[in-house]
Amino acid sequence: MAKVTIDGIEVEVQDGINVIEAAKAADVHVPHFCYHPSLSVVGQCRMCLVEVEGMPKLQAGCATPIKDGMKVHVWNEKVDKARKGQMEFLLINHPLDCPICDKAGECPLQDYAFNYGTVESRYGEVKRTYPGMDRTPIGPHVVQNMNRCIHCTRCIRFTQEISGTSELAFFKRGASTEVGVFAGVPLDNWMSACVTDICPTGAHTTREFRFESRVWNLDSAESVCNGCDVGCNIFVGHRNGQVFRYRPRVNPEVNDHWLCDYGRFSHEKYDTDRVVVPKVRHDDYLGISTWNEAMEAIVDAVRDAQSIGVIASAQMTNEEAFLAKQLFVDRMKAKVGVSVDPIGPIRMKSRTEWLEGTQAGPNFRGVSSILGGQTGVSGPHDVLFVLDSHYTEKPDVDALRQSAKFLVVISWDANHPLAEAADVLLPGTIHPEKEGTFTNLQNRVQRIHQAFGPKGQAVSELELFRRLGALLYPEADEFRSADTYDIFAALRETMPAMAEAL
Repeated sequence: MAKVTIDGIEVEVQDGINVIEAAKAADVHVPHFCYHPSLSVVGQCRMCLVEVEGMPKLQAGCATPIKDGMKVHVWNEKVDKARKGQMEFLLINHPLDCPICDKAGECPLQDYAFNYGTVESRYGEVKRTYPGMDRTPIGPHVVQNMNRCIHCTRCIRFTQEISGTSELAFFKRGASTEVGVFAGVPLDNWMSACVTDICPTGAHTTREFRFESRVWNLDSAESVCNGCDVGCNIFVGHRNGQVFRYRPRVNPEVNDHWLCDYGRFSHEKYDTDRVVVPKVRHDDYLGISTWNEAMEAIVDAVRDAQSIGVIASAQMTNEEAFLAKQLFVDRMKAKVGVSVDPIGPIRMKSRTEWLEGTQAGPNFRGVSSILGGQTGVSGPHDVLFVLDSHYTEKPDVDALRQSAKFLVVISWDANHPLAEAADVLLPGTIHPEKEGTFTNLQNRVQRIHQAFGPKGQAVSELELFRRLGALLYPEADEFRSADTYDIFAALRETMPAMAEAL
């Protein structure tokens, strides 16, 4: 460890790390563009210049390793003058199009321009442009605006060092230098949209989010991607009950700064007609009902049933699985199957290793361990519960219908074939409407937070299980609360390893 002084604050940091990282320990921000903690250091933008006592010239903070006893000045007059000069160079050719740029509101160049830029330029108003490269699709998800590029090379280094696909490179020289793809080689790797996250300007934006919303109009919730079992940490950007985007949330042990394209755009499946009210079948017609009518129909069927089956899903949270166990396994003595589709494999880079997701669900390990490892449910059954209609991409609707005299389906998708096949259809919640925990392929328990409430008359699956349990077993204490944290506390007592993994 090394003791250093940064802007008068003495901190102890790991010996050899660079000034930018060391300054974080002192809660001091060093402005930078080209530096990224998960990419190689190139010292190219010169925005991170700092003064180190004993050195005659200003040093690039990204390329200056910390040594014991070092005294660093991040904010002083000398450094401030150098940064203003560097910003003047960067803004010579950068277009003043913040009002129409998707990066506005979360753009480092915009922020630093307020701190170090000037309203006048000594270089005139004629800017270098790249004709024909101002809105160029360079891959299925990424649109490039070369006029906004500041040549930081983050995107190039990402494709070389992280994805290993090397689609991007510098072309031409001097003032004409441009970032582009090789002829016939589009930016089409499985993590391609990550270049939009690390780009410090609006040079790279995603097709899907382009012009959809200003970022300051979005609310954000911390969650975990439910596309596969890697469990990448994400931010859910939403407004008025609609998801606009997923962004990676830094977790060095799982996904570092990255997110695959499959997971990033997986929220698009929620742009469909939702199940917003319960429905009960009368003869051959599935009609809208009240919650009381729907629950009474289920209670009547369960009380007369000799055989009950349950199909659980890898999309369920640990808390949902635990309350389902108490209701269906412990009380009803039902046969339970946990299903998940294979996928990929989808590769994800943590800070130290590559992880490979092979399951199209985030929580098969958690659900199956809580439900006792049961993986099969064979009929016929008097009552069959499908706890999530999307437990698989290709459900055998006819077989399920034939194996159950009474079919109860929880679904958020009104167009799902199981929704029409059900005897009782209950409105479910989508991933951003859930609160709870998932267990990923590392057996790491990670918490997800609700971004917004359920649609229409839908309630959380926890509340649904609580209501059904309270009706069937009014004397049972386990169905008195549907609070996520209460249920996790009970789960922790039953499975201590679950709490230790959080």
